[in-house]
Amino acid sequence: MALLERFPALIWRSGLDAGCTYFNHTWLEFTGRSLEQELGHGWTASIHPDDFDRCIAGYLGHFAARTPIEMEYRLRRHDGEYRWLIDTGQPIHDEAGEFTGYIGFCLDITARRNTEAELRERETRMRTLLASMGEGVIVRDANGLLQLHNAAAAAILGVSDAEMSLLDCRADLLSYLDEDGEPIARSQIPPMRALETGKPTAGMIGVDRQDGSRRWLWTNAIPLFEDESNALRGVVTTIADVTVRRNHEEQLQLAWTVFSNSVEAIIVTDAQERILSVNRAFTDVTGYTEEEAIGKTPRMLRSGHHDKGFYDLMWQEIGTLGFWQGEIHDRRKNGTMYPAALSISAVHDKGGRITHYVAVFSDITERKASEARIAFLAQHDPLTGLPNRTLLHDRLEQALAHAARHGKRIALMFLDLDRFKTINDSLGHMMGDRLLQGVAQRLTHCIRETDTVSRQGGDEFLIVLTDIETPDDAARVAEKILARLGPTFEIDNQQLGTSFSIGIALYPEDGDNVETLMKNADTAMYHAKESGRNTYRFFDEVMNINALERLHLENGLRRALEQNEFTLHYQPQVDLASGRIIGVEALLRWFSGVMGGVSPARFIPLAEECGLIVPIGEWVMQTACRQARAWQDQGFPPMPVAVNLSAMQFRRTDIVATVAQALTDSGLDGTWLELELTESLLMQSGPDVEAILGRLKALGVRLSIDDFGTGYSSLAYLKRFPVDRLKIDQSFVRDIAEDPDDAAIVRAVIQLGHSLRLEVIAEGTETPEQMDFLRNEGCSAAQGYLFSPPLPADAVTELLRIGILPAAPILAS
Repeated sequence: MALLERFPALIWRSGLDAGCTYFNHTWLEFTGRSLEQELGHGWTASIHPDDFDRCIAGYLGHFAARTPIEMEYRLRRHDGEYRWLIDTGQPIHDEAGEFTGYIGFCLDITARRNTEAELRERETRMRTLLASMGEGVIVRDANGLLQLHNAAAAAILGVSDAEMSLLDCRADLLSYLDEDGEPIARSQIPPMRALETGKPTAGMIGVDRQDGSRRWLWTNAIPLFEDESNALRGVVTTIADVTVRRNHEEQLQLAWTVFSNSVEAIIVTDAQERILSVNRAFTDVTGYTEEEAIGKTPRMLRSGHHDKGFYDLMWQEIGTLGFWQGEIHDRRKNGTMYPAALSISAVHDKGGRITHYVAVFSDITERKASEARIAFLAQHDPLTGLPNRTLLHDRLEQALAHAARHGKRIALMFLDLDRFKTINDSLGHMMGDRLLQGVAQRLTHCIRETDTVSRQGGDEFLIVLTDIETPDDAARVAEKILARLGPTFEIDNQQLGTSFSIGIALYPEDGDNVETLMKNADTAMYHAKESGRNTYRFFDEVMNINALERLHLENGLRRALEQNEFTLHYQPQVDLASGRIIGVEALLRWFSGVMGGVSPARFIPLAEECGLIVPIGEWVMQTACRQARAWQDQGFPPMPVAVNLSAMQFRRTDIVATVAQALTDSGLDGTWLELELTESLLMQSGPDVEAILGRLKALGVRLSIDDFGTGYSSLAYLKRFPVDRLKIDQSFVRDIAEDPDDAAIVRAVIQLGHSLRLEVIAEGTETPEQMDFLRNEGCSAAQGYLFSPPLPADAVTELLRIGILPAAPILAS
């Protein structure tokens, strides 16, 4: 009995009533309860609640059947922990063989139960893991026969679970390929090679499945060894379907090949427009290397050709449509500009956010040049490069529409080369073509940029002159053309001379449409040929007469300087207080040997129009200065001589040098030269007029404003410019006695001159009443027929001897 007390097992005994009558010491130490607490059914208080019903039912059931008891349950230990026990009970019989109860032994199996639970949990986790894995898992034994697989493996291989067991014996289920797509034997797949070598083996294999599809698998085979003997016992293989990835990689490789070898330049940027990648064509087009472009923005290519509005509209379209396409001008690294055909696309992620921009462009310089050349040839004469009949017709229609809207006049000139057929027939068509090219070059120098000269074919040309004021404008162009064609052409050592017969039709006088104007200009051209060639004719005969008169006048004017037909008359300027002559104004006169005396009103405007006023003005300056010095040398008191300056003299010559030369050549002091300038000349001669006037004043000359009151009459320029005298225009003086408005204007000019400390002289004084008004208003000087008309220098010399002019009309001799 003492042995049972200390036996390591928990021992119990029960009687016929199923109540326990004995627990050994080991049991009591385990539960931490007394024998009295455990006896009977007290021991059941320590059974785990979850096991209680099962344990009691099993115990009572065995007791009733008097069969051996074996059950597992949890019993609370003295420290409160429940431990798993395996309880084995055997029925007890007395010597007579009668049943007297049970004796039982309990062993603590907690550790075993925990191990079994852990193993079951591991198995569950493994099966769950295998089932949930996207990768296929296949376990083979040392002979390569399949032992285990998961559902993913069957799905990847395209076979059912039942067919997986036949995988190693049916060759028609799968066909294997290497990475390049060539068939391989089953022995060459990674798991077989891992079994053969005993080393892990991985690689890409292709599988042709039963459904006809081909899948690409990344296969990784790991051999398994026995722990103790290290003998090979199998291989675990994982397979991953990388078909999509492989296809993507192939597509990416293809895309990269296309990107790298594209003949069009490509830029890839991030959402902030920073360049991430460029291709080789980008470098070829722009000159920037990949290293120079990465991290920059495409703004590095901007040429400045487009304004901000262009780029704003472009990005607005990209933001709205995700795409923009058009032409743009960019700049290369070397600074040259080029036209490009550009498309920009925005790349979005799944959330719709822009992640990248892709720009594709190509240099279209050659294409644009070809297009321009084609367009040019379609509208221009291939021999001379001048607009052809089609373009001329279009421009003439536009010019007519513009003229109709704005009330302008247009001239259409029809030009035909005289005797061109003779040159063509005698010297050949090549020589004739060279002559036509030379003629075209000279014609283009005879017109403005807004005009059009066109070759119609053969030896015919048309010219459209826009915005002409009078028929004389067209006549001057015709004369200019005839003059330009005067010198001979030297072609292949041949001296060729030619001329034009020119017909002129005017809009609106001679027609209001293209066809009518061309017909009438052609008619006028034939009239020019009938008139002896090398001339021009207007369609309107009256205009012809006026043009011929003007041409005759201009030709005479060109000869006038050479033939000494010009002379100067001088009109005295009189002090109104004393009647003394205080100066003279030099006035140009022309006495032609053919036409006789020609009015300045006729020839001076013409001289300005054709540019002859410049040499004529220099002659006037020299002559007037010499005469003023001559009077001084004759002993007369010095007095200023006034010379009028035209706007053309002021703009087209170095007027300061001209005046200085005249003073030097004559020996006249600048004090005695007065230059008369008009208000319009001062306003229209450009921003440097003030500097020019300052340099003239530095020569000592006096400056006066002629015809004051008829132009701008701005006080601003009177303050800016170093003016000495104001000349009241004769149009105001003429009616001061009858017209209150003219009287008020003259009075205001006199007061203005006094306020600005300027001398005031009145022109056109012809009556005593005018003189009295001027004197009473404080005007200091006057000139006009009341005192003397313009006279030759000898006649003025006689007046200077008298010194004082009477206030009475003096008739011209």
